[in-house]
Amino acid sequence: MTKLSESRDDLVIGRVLVRGLLNVARESISAADAVVRKNRLAGDPDDPESIRKLRLSFRRVQYQLTTMSEVDHTLNAKPLIRQLREIGRPFGRLRDAEILELRVTKALGDRRTTPEGRQLIDIVAAIRRVEQQATDSLLNSMEYLETLRSINEFRSSLPPDAVSPAMARPVARRAVAVTWRGLRSEAKRAVADPTDANLHLMRIAGKRMVYSTQAYSYVLGGPADELAQRVDAMQKFLGRQHDHVIVSVEIRRVGKDHPLLRELANALSAEERQRADDCARHWPRYWVSVRDLHPRESVLTH
Repeated sequence: MTKLSESRDDLVIGRVLVRGLLNVARESISAADAVVRKNRLAGDPDDPESIRKLRLSFRRVQYQLTTMSEVDHTLNAKPLIRQLREIGRPFGRLRDAEILELRVTKALGDRRTTPEGRQLIDIVAAIRRVEQQATDSLLNSMEYLETLRSINEFRSSLPPDAVSPAMARPVARRAVAVTWRGLRSEAKRAVADPTDANLHLMRIAGKRMVYSTQAYSYVLGGPADELAQRVDAMQKFLGRQHDHVIVSVEIRRVGKDHPLLRELANALSAEERQRADDCARHWPRYWVSVRDLHPRESVLTH
């Protein structure tokens, strides 16, 4: 077999794998969507877990398509990736608002029974309700339905043939290698300069690698599962750091908008900032845990 024919075979195999990813995405989105709508009809709109599953379903396929577009530059998935990114924004804002409400309630402690504490809880609850209503509107929008249609149309445009794990392995390795290079690059930047922005980019790179590695662990075996678990632990820790940053900023903004709450809001904001800084100091041990697996040798060549 010539190198050219091998390349063409890998192209077809890669697109078969993408179709498989979209099959899974379509099923997970449909299941999560059904639960959310059922809860709404039952009068239980405040169900963070069902919304979380729907948000993660969109985010997962967005990152997986981004990775496979770097493996196959002719995949032409960028329009769909943009749709998925846009449709995910309201879900992301709702998630941030939920974290804000949870963190404020927890951080207040005994202060939640004071007049200022009760008012602050009411304010962050109102912020969450606004974002929840925006998400409810999204679920009934043309943009949402168009995104679901685009997923199905793009899936239908790809070859439906089945491929064996042995056939899929070279393409799967390339997908994981793409995300590994991205993760190493972001790690180098974040270690040298652990700003909030750099740590957030590190987390995004970690999530991309988790999604790709998990998707192809059936092809790459146990070492891929171990790698995904360690990267996932790292990105979740960085997620907590990012949550503290977001909450610190948002609470301080509430204080600016409500002068009578400024002292309390600034105190809570400073506490969250300290927690974010603590996470920023300790995250490198998670990166060392990932790096110690030597993914280039343990996953990408076996």
